[in-house]
Amino acid sequence: MKVFAPAKVNLGLRVLGTRADGFHALDSIVVPLGFGDDVELERASATALETVDGGVGLGALPEDAERNLAVRAARLLERAAGRPLPTRIRIVKRIPLGGGLGGGSTDAAAVLRGMNDLWGLGLSRGRLCALGAELGSDVPLFVLDGTVRMTGRGETVERLPMAGAKPLWLVLANDGTHCPTPQVYKAWDAGRPAAPPAAGACGAANPISPSAHPPRHAPPGLTKGGELWDTLCFFLRMGGPSDVAGAVVNDLSAPCLGLFPGVARTAEALRAAGCRGVTLCGSGATVFGLVGSRAEGEGVLAHPALAGCWRACAQTLPDGVMAAHGPLTPIVMVRIHVGQPCSV
Repeated sequence: MKVFAPAKVNLGLRVLGTRADGFHALDSIVVPLGFGDDVELERASATALETVDGGVGLGALPEDAERNLAVRAARLLERAAGRPLPTRIRIVKRIPLGGGLGGGSTDAAAVLRGMNDLWGLGLSRGRLCALGAELGSDVPLFVLDGTVRMTGRGETVERLPMAGAKPLWLVLANDGTHCPTPQVYKAWDAGRPAAPPAAGACGAANPISPSAHPPRHAPPGLTKGGELWDTLCFFLRMGGPSDVAGAVVNDLSAPCLGLFPGVARTAEALRAAGCRGVTLCGSGATVFGLVGSRAEGEGVLAHPALAGCWRACAQTLPDGVMAAHGPLTPIVMVRIHVGQPCSV
């Protein structure tokens, strides 16, 4: 079975405060991309992981495969099923590691969804989301698919109706800077308002309204009441790249760009190349900007200011990967052993 594991962008990301469990409470609109990793799954005698460089320069990977989120997802599914599910996992990596695009989380979600079908477990999407939340904050949104509103620490997800929404083109760029997520959040903490949110207000069951803390760098006119997300989602359904670009916001952009000059230079390079709504992906280091077409995006990729950066042009998939690429695809795999007869 082959499963497409999409990258994601946070078109809107609000940080609402620190929860009692130490995590930051988020309110985010997340959209999958038509760019990502390929995850191949095959029943086997033992669970094994193979990672193939699809052009991102993986370098040295951890020797202990059991620490990989994809393998941890397989083990979690075994515990949920109450039996061994030996699976060969092969991942072709195209998403940069640690770039804010959800590369590890999307692979884990692909394993959960794919192995659920491969082994006929029949677990609901809600159950898979709950399992994904045990692995990491971003995993449930990839399990759910489509345009998602993510709240709590990321484990509470709601799929937003986007039927008929047109895909948008954007350009992604990453100069290779390592942006430790705790460091970025610490910088946000240092610049947060003096009065913290009320106790319990940041919990997963009761996320703060987007109007409670207007983004420090939100576009004018889009922060009245609870209209910020309504406006963004309306533009996703009915507008164009310039409309969406005016509603894009990420509370982590300012602290990250302040900490890491390389990321700030990448953002400025995208603006200079003509991108609109330039902002951070997650907590960095990848930056993205919207363009009007694929041809315009390919022109941005060739801009001299982006030389030396990893970069890609991709479409958003507002109505989900399943809508764009169809259901999970079983593949007939035939092994031919030299010297032995073979029939299909």
